[in-house]
Amino acid sequence: MRILIQLLLTVALSYVVAFAGEHVQQPVAITTRPRFDDRGQVTYLLLSDNSHSYELSWGMPPKIRFVPVTLDTNSIYTFTVTERSYKGIAIPELRRVQQEGQTIYDVEVCEIHKTKMEHKKVRILYGLILPGPDEPTGDAEQQLFPHRREHSLGGCVVSSDSPKTEMIYICTECKKAYARWKVENKKIK
Repeated sequence: MRILIQLLLTVALSYVVAFAGEHVQQPVAITTRPRFDDRGQVTYLLLSDNSHSYELSWGMPPKIRFVPVTLDTNSIYTFTVTERSYKGIAIPELRRVQQEGQTIYDVEVCEIHKTKMEHKKVRILYGLILPGPDEPTGDAEQQLFPHRREHSLGGCVVSSDSPKTEMIYICTECKKAYARWKVENKKIK
């Protein structure tokens, strides 16, 4: 009987842990100076106060920045962070950055068009996805319409348990800007 009770408790606890892992933590605000740590090919933003400590992927120097804002390590900012769970690992996500009460970054607002974006579930594409000859360069896309895609790129490594969908932010104005770019840059064959 004791073994049966232990088994039931183990199964129940596993169920609670498995489903609790999908929960997104409540936002945490940290007011601090940003610190950066270069680790090989990735730079991390380090944030901490008396209660919390986070390491967030910031970019891959020299060209790739995951968050489209420049921070001064001598200035104080208020960072809003949440954590989501992926396969039992807590992944911190930067939601907002404020300086002197002014929002300078918000994950829900397009940094180009300054409009609130739609949070949408999209398909993840895996493999080496190359742009076609009539497509903009990566730099042009980031500068003109960074949130136009209605899919996510998952990289080259895929397994049977790789996620099929994810939630991303899509900007209606980015989609319109891309459509205009396509018309203006149409190649004559």
